[in-house]
Amino acid sequence: MTEAQDRPLASLRVGETASFEHTISEADVRAFADLSGDHSPLHIDDVYAHASAYAGLVVHGMFLGALVSRLVGMHLPGKRALLLAESLTFKKPVYIGDTVHVEGVIAHVSDATQSITVDIRIHAGGVLVAAGEVHAQVRAQ
Repeated sequence: MTEAQDRPLASLRVGETASFEHTISEADVRAFADLSGDHSPLHIDDVYAHASAYAGLVVHGMFLGALVSRLVGMHLPGKRALLLAESLTFKKPVYIGDTVHVEGVIAHVSDATQSITVDIRIHAGGVLVAAGEVHAQVRAQ
């Protein structure tokens, strides 16, 4: 497991980026369904998903949201982060086997509130599948 970055607020700059890639497995989707309790057949029943005009099992949107939490908690700013708010718009479905590229760009740094705003973009196969922003407090320790 990778160790979380340790970035104090004073080291963070508008325009700074962080990103990672994750290939989504069936085990990821099943584990998230079990954890969240969302066992919608769109996520776990391949026959149902195909009958619903999708190319296969659709990854939970909030699984992508969890990957955003990973970006903030591990990379930007890392272990000092406390996620305050997250907003995502899902533009295209993501499927098992897709490799998603999760990227954040610091849009605002506030000394007054000791927080940052990070613009989020998630791509799969070069296509924008989700976008939004997060607000995170950057704790002193």
